Amino acid sequence: MLISWRAANRQPPSSATRFFLRILAFLLFSQPAGVLADRVSRKKILITADVLRFALLALFPFITEVWQVYLLIFLINAVTAFFTPTFEASIPEIVGDEQYVKALSYSRVAIDIEAVAAPAIAGLLVVWLGVRWVFWFDAATYLVSALLVLLVAMPHVKKAVEPISFSNFISELTVGTRIILREPSLRQAIILSFAEALAGAAAIVATVVYIHDVLGYGDTAFALVMAGLGLGSTITAIFLGRATGRYERGVLNRETLHGRRHAWTRYSLMAGGLILGLLLLPGIFKPSIFIFGVMWFLNGAGQALIGISSSTLLAEHADEAERGKAYAAHFALTHACWLITYPAIGYAAASFGTPLTFTFAGVGCLLITAVAFALGRGTNGLHTHERGDDV
Repeated sequence: MLISWRAANRQPPSSATRFFLRILAFLLFSQPAGVLADRVSRKKILITADVLRFALLALFPFITEVWQVYLLIFLINAVTAFFTPTFEASIPEIVGDEQYVKALSYSRVAIDIEAVAAPAIAGLLVVWLGVRWVFWFDAATYLVSALLVLLVAMPHVKKAVEPISFSNFISELTVGTRIILREPSLRQAIILSFAEALAGAAAIVATVVYIHDVLGYGDTAFALVMAGLGLGSTITAIFLGRATGRYERGVLNRETLHGRRHAWTRYSLMAGGLILGLLLLPGIFKPSIFIFGVMWFLNGAGQALIGISSSTLLAEHADEAERGKAYAAHFALTHACWLITYPAIGYAAASFGTPLTFTFAGVGCLLITAVAFALGRGTNGLHTHERGDDV
């Protein structure tokens, strides 16, 4: 990965170790970050996190040992555990209830574009400037992010909170999880997040092996298929933002808007789970590169349907005073799903081959969707709307 490693004839850190450190940092620090985000200025948290990530990433060209790489990876993701839930909790505060889904869709589009464009830009920078400048360029993007956050007008919400103590800090750590578990629609969304993580892990872990070893194509085909995954997510996010905007347009009553969001998110969640399950089932038949590209386009679409719907429901059921903790809990729980699915897909691909692994993942997604549907049937369209109560 780094020039110094190559000179010393060392191997870069394994992707499995990097992934484990990333998820571990998320699980350890996201919940405390949520408590902090509901006590202090979220704008200051976002700016501080960006500056810290700039400093940490700028250190990469100077490291000489692999353990130092692992340490920096862990620290950067620990800071990200503070940034991401705080950022997501800030969106409803900035755009308001009516524009939230549209803003969420645009945020998803930005993430998809970054996922596709970043490797290409990094490759060009390596060719033109060298490896060190890639890290410094990447570090500089965090300063740009901090500047943009600084320029954003974020409404100041005065928060009445008790002085922090060990006992109420421990209690507040579980508030976000309790918000999610007490609401049936959020429980259903978290279950379907497991299907999202299963299909996502199949794409990240097994695609490169399937393209290279089963179909016999090179890196260009792999890049195009993964771009199709991002394109499916992007188009679905844009469509969902516009379609729900028309569905919710003109609704002045807050309870009516809340009910409509429960209606479309319920269908969107179930559709996402079904799409992910059905598209993965044909994997055992070793689909051609074209069919596989279509499958991965739908993979991105299904993940977007679940992800946007889950975040929408979270905003509906978390009061501003507890929104940081709610988004932090959601962040931790969804990444805990990845902690299971990522190694599971890797083990299945190594043991049974990627075609059969895709089919196994499809069956898993359908079973998860069936469980989520069964748990959601009891609500019969009814829902709780107890923001801040009984927590």
